[in-house]
Amino acid sequence: MFAGFRFSFGKSSPPNTQLSIHEHVTQHLKTGTYKLNLKSIFRLIRTNLIILFLLYILNHYFLKVYNPTVILISIGHFFVLFNGPAIYLLINYYRNNKKTEFSIDENSNKISITENGITKKYSLNDIKYSIYNLGKYWQNAIDKNYRIPTIFSDFGYWDLTFENGDRYYLTTLLHDFLLEEDKVNDTKYRFRLIPYIDKSETEKGIELKPIEYKPKSTTEKLKESYKGKTNEELKYIIENKSKYQKEAIKVAEEILKEKNVG
Repeated sequence: MFAGFRFSFGKSSPPNTQLSIHEHVTQHLKTGTYKLNLKSIFRLIRTNLIILFLLYILNHYFLKVYNPTVILISIGHFFVLFNGPAIYLLINYYRNNKKTEFSIDENSNKISITENGITKKYSLNDIKYSIYNLGKYWQNAIDKNYRIPTIFSDFGYWDLTFENGDRYYLTTLLHDFLLEEDKVNDTKYRFRLIPYIDKSETEKGIELKPIEYKPKSTTEKLKESYKGKTNEELKYIIENKSKYQKEAIKVAEEILKEKNVG
């Protein structure tokens, strides 16, 4: 069993509510073998067909565009703009995982990885770094921003480094659990617009937990506001104590002192 975080998502949910995080979920590692598969490609094709159909409806019925050439040009622009990164990721992932497969055994707490015909077995306790690399869209779970999903939002890879220095990049062409559960303790996360495999990456990632936003105090707000004031304006506040609150006068004095020292 491992404690961690879990993504729960549904493609029909609005972007800002599509992902939720549940802290301290006790999880069972599922025994299974993960090989190169076509799931990512099938999902990409399905998404493209849906969007192409919607583009046709938009052009034909709403924009009243009946010229086939214009419709084909708009579809072509869509394909290049949105599928270019997805095709790049598919090639990037395939090159790294075309001769790779791995299996996880929950009973023995082992992971077995085969690469270029060579199989190595490790204990999950021997993992030094476990980092999930995902698209920027999923960072909404941390900073509560409103990034919209892309065609390749579900692409990503597991950057796995062991104590002996062995390092693997297990992509979503092999598995699709990146958005479902952590496989090991202390898994960290990296987020990039296009999550291509970067073997020179040394950043260890961040924890997947929401940022707690604390409301700014009156003093903090005054400091931000008064930093742009001139010395004369600050002196006016200090000299007219009857017109300003004590806190405002104190902040004006502090900022004026800092400017004079500087």
